[in-house]
Amino acid sequence: MAKRYDSLEEVPEHILKNLSKYFTNVGGDTFAITNLPSELAGALLARYSRVQTGIQLTLVNEFLDEQGLPSQEKGSAMMDRVLNAFGDESVGELEGAHMGIEDVTQLLTKEIEDRRIGGSPIEQSTRYVVYDKKDSDGRWRYLRPREVTESGLLEKFERVNDLSFKVYSEGVTRLKEFFERQFPRSKHRILVERSGEKREVGEEELATDQERKEFRNSYNFTIRCAALDVGRCVLPSSTLTHLGLFGNGRFYTGLITHLKTSDIHEANIRGYSLEMELGKVIPTFIKRNRINNYAIQVDKSMRALAPEILGGITPQTGHVTLVPRGNYLDEVVSSALFPYTDISLVQIMEEVGKMSPEAKAKVLDSYICKRNLTGEISKDKRNKIGRATEAGYPIVFDLVGGFAEYRDLERHRILTQQRQRLRTDYGFIMPPEVVEVGLELQVEEVASQMADLNSDLRHAGLDSASQYATLFNHRIRFMMGMNLRELQHLTELRSQKAGHFSYR
Repeated sequence: MAKRYDSLEEVPEHILKNLSKYFTNVGGDTFAITNLPSELAGALLARYSRVQTGIQLTLVNEFLDEQGLPSQEKGSAMMDRVLNAFGDESVGELEGAHMGIEDVTQLLTKEIEDRRIGGSPIEQSTRYVVYDKKDSDGRWRYLRPREVTESGLLEKFERVNDLSFKVYSEGVTRLKEFFERQFPRSKHRILVERSGEKREVGEEELATDQERKEFRNSYNFTIRCAALDVGRCVLPSSTLTHLGLFGNGRFYTGLITHLKTSDIHEANIRGYSLEMELGKVIPTFIKRNRINNYAIQVDKSMRALAPEILGGITPQTGHVTLVPRGNYLDEVVSSALFPYTDISLVQIMEEVGKMSPEAKAKVLDSYICKRNLTGEISKDKRNKIGRATEAGYPIVFDLVGGFAEYRDLERHRILTQQRQRLRTDYGFIMPPEVVEVGLELQVEEVASQMADLNSDLRHAGLDSASQYATLFNHRIRFMMGMNLRELQHLTELRSQKAGHFSYR
């Protein structure tokens, strides 16, 4: 058994020397923890709440051998005991991992990013990267979902998606030429340093080859972004992209559970592959993920109940609606129904307001599945009830906008957002620049064929997978609840020139 020490002064020199590999400031009271084996850093931090010693001495006493070498096994064993055996879930946030998730659809990136807390995503941007290249097999870069293949609709799915990419590629070329005419090089300016001061200069004022290179790159980048921002209107939700992700163990446990539980096959596959790869770096931290039968039952129950209550109502199409405050119970019930219908939150609240207390209780019973599950499942503390119970914000918007703009607004964390399934029913947003470059008819044809495909998939019973048959500029309905501070942040950030024109 390794000797335990009461202070760093007692620690042998050879062990003390090793500490410099793991702490940036040995003996100091502020430091970074580095180079520890997977899971040991989390275990070490977890000990803060249970020992008197500082973290550096704790490492020596509990996780280093007599040669001063760390033991990953000790760290993993302690984390397994505290996190999994005792159920202290907060310590699951003390270790994290960087992940790459490549060739994932635009649809699934939203599911991943919408886990919100504990994860930080960065996505390959359709505004900066052009999607006009085919793969080595000569195929455009989109997913052929298993659900579509098994339905017998793959041929039509490929025909429509191929047309989408063909029109996109032609559109990007025309739009670049259009924006070059609208914004010639003579109008472009860059920031340079002259005599210790920064100043804006035009092309005729450039003084060095380096400045001319920076000007050329800046101008080309500006034109390309403008063209891609508009041209992506016809990219489908099945378009493949890359996603970088940093998250803690608790976040990844929730994410894997969500993906395994999804009724979309692509999500299931990614859930298991994430579990496999994270198992190589933080296995103890993700050990408690599982297929969540509770969530499956909630979804099944609500999708059956919502049409009974709200069926036959024609959806309102207002783009931005500030939802009037209502009775608190009505707000919760309405928020619970929102993702399972296609009508507006205002319309839902009007219907809920007419319901009896017993009928409202039935909705909430279905939403928490109190009547539909055994006590053992419903009492599992990891079965958290849904976001509808976050209702009660002073500011709630019902929004109908393009999927492209939703993709940015959805990432705001300090609020509650829920969306309805992607549909083509709310129509397609035609950018005026597409009309200017003479591509209106081609884009309308893509949107029309995609709407027809979406309908076919839904009639085939593939309601979830039909979301792949939508375009970036097809409208989606979503709701966002927030306080005044978040409203100030969101409106300030999303009204800047760099933002998408639609949500500006």
